[in-house]
Amino acid sequence: MDIAIHLGAHLTDDGRLRSCLEKNRAILAREGIDVPDTGRFRSPILDAIKTHGSEGLSPGAGAILLDSIVTNDKAERLVLSTTRFLSPLPSAVRRAQFSPMAEPRIAGLRALFGDHPVSFYMAIRNPASFLPALIDSVNDEQAAVIKGDLEPTNLRWSDLVRTIRTQFPEAPVTVWCDEDTPFIWEDVLRVVSGHQDTTTLSHVYDWFETVMIDGGAAKLAAYMDNAPPMDRGQRQRVIAAFLDKFCDEAKIDVDVSVLGWGEDMVDLLSELYDDDVETLAAMDGVTLLQP
Repeated sequence: MDIAIHLGAHLTDDGRLRSCLEKNRAILAREGIDVPDTGRFRSPILDAIKTHGSEGLSPGAGAILLDSIVTNDKAERLVLSTTRFLSPLPSAVRRAQFSPMAEPRIAGLRALFGDHPVSFYMAIRNPASFLPALIDSVNDEQAAVIKGDLEPTNLRWSDLVRTIRTQFPEAPVTVWCDEDTPFIWEDVLRVVSGHQDTTTLSHVYDWFETVMIDGGAAKLAAYMDNAPPMDRGQRQRVIAAFLDKFCDEAKIDVDVSVLGWGEDMVDLLSELYDDDVETLAAMDGVTLLQP
């Protein structure tokens, strides 16, 4: 069985990828794609990973776990989506490292599922917006810990991806920039789920509620549903036009003052992020989705 694991990252799609695929569970099941509820797999897999790290897994533990997760006896592909496989949110950054728990956790996933074809999928985000959003999403005590020894200019998503590749070298990694999501969202859904190009999913445009004024996403969905067939470039131009008209700045603005940054720091982190994306694009076993 192919196992597709969407790792997040934290503070990227706000669970919209998982939600969309779950809402299309019946459609995907007809293509042999199983999308179980998070509650069915997250805790059992995390418990097994902890067991692997402390005392090792018993023979056949992965097979037993899969039997308890898979809901469709005819499934050929299993899609698991949770940010918790990398870390809980308050531990998403320490010093100059994204998801410092990743090494043992990915090793645990390999111990569980290494007998199957596994692929990882993950969005990344400019640290200039990711870090302030993280601080704003945790409590004061957790924020103080993160800020206490933070080294923002040394943070690299490529380091995290390199850890994933090292711990599970058989598993390819597909990465995309969260900032590009509006223009590649349908591509993201397709590569993660593995559904056919001719399959039409519902609720695809719900994601746009995260960046548009109320009602904007519904207008986009209605337009797309009633428009003649479009190629990828045409769809992207339509989306750009709707974003220009309905974008809600309040939903996408990030207050960098929570970290005491000025424009110079934001510009520097953005430049370093661009360089990091280029590094990822050149990495072996890594695919970078772009508009």
